[in-house]
Amino acid sequence: MTGAPLLAVDGLVKHFPVHGDAYGGGSDRVVHAVDGVSFTIGRGETLALVGESGCGKSTVARLVLRLLDATAGSITFDGVDVTGLAGKQLRDVRRRVQVVFQDPFSSFDPRRRVGDSVAEPLVAQGRKRDAPARVPELLELVGLDAAAAGRFPHEFSGGQRQRLAIARALSVQPDLVVLDEPVSALDVSIQAQVLTLLADLRTRFGLAYLFISHDLAVVRNVADRVAVMHLGHIVETGPTAAVFADPIHPYTRALLSAVPDPDPVRERTRERIVLAGDPPSPIDPPSGCRFRTRCALALDSCAASEPPLVHRGDGPSVGHLVACPVVLGAAPPPSPSM
Repeated sequence: MTGAPLLAVDGLVKHFPVHGDAYGGGSDRVVHAVDGVSFTIGRGETLALVGESGCGKSTVARLVLRLLDATAGSITFDGVDVTGLAGKQLRDVRRRVQVVFQDPFSSFDPRRRVGDSVAEPLVAQGRKRDAPARVPELLELVGLDAAAAGRFPHEFSGGQRQRLAIARALSVQPDLVVLDEPVSALDVSIQAQVLTLLADLRTRFGLAYLFISHDLAVVRNVADRVAVMHLGHIVETGPTAAVFADPIHPYTRALLSAVPDPDPVRERTRERIVLAGDPPSPIDPPSGCRFRTRCALALDSCAASEPPLVHRGDGPSVGHLVACPVVLGAAPPPSPSM
């Protein structure tokens, strides 16, 4: 990435209060959904945020969109800190930052014609007069007939509805689109079509994407850089090719070991990393490294303090950061059996 980033997230924190337990007892506690997350996205760049369900990646997406207010940290978009914006200033930022959600059916009001739904951002931005001309253009842009504007959501397939969601996101000509699991609800063949569309739109309009996903096979083909989240923290980040070719953090390596290999011979013989125990609770996370309770490489010192993200090295590893002093202290160890 060259030049100032389009989006810069620094020390982002989001805690949700939990008042008592299911039986009305217990002390007030918090869910540590996001704890000190930092990353940047350049203009025209795709950053993938990946990890298990519950790691906090979708919460990060909602914080970036200002659908949630951060507990701490900052979100800077095109040089402006947006964490405290409201009113017209926030609306101006939201025009430039749009979203495509996971479920293409629940994204639309079933009682409204899709043309009206696609035009919603235009109306919200005070550009209702532009809708009659803009909506047909948008539908054709995503591969649908302009006449589809008069139909209802239930008349479309899942892939078509996601194309409609993409059209709606592009209606106000954003610079950044947050894609929250945009293809996980679609059949594999339809996934490929939607991903191709997103790639074409990115090239055509210079869009930047924050791509939220748990599917590493998809991420490998769409992202310039990847950030791996575990229990509210980013544990490894770097160029996608570097992270996939040489994952360093034990958690990253465990995730990648679960991705099927298309070669049947390699698939039968490759080593898989199976993590022991249950994932820790975000209400009561472990001290220090939050992965240590499931890590075969963990030392007593791992409980002392939270490890920072550290540059792995120079040359081909530039920009590859890892939060694990154990593996950074020497050559990366062979894949452990966990």
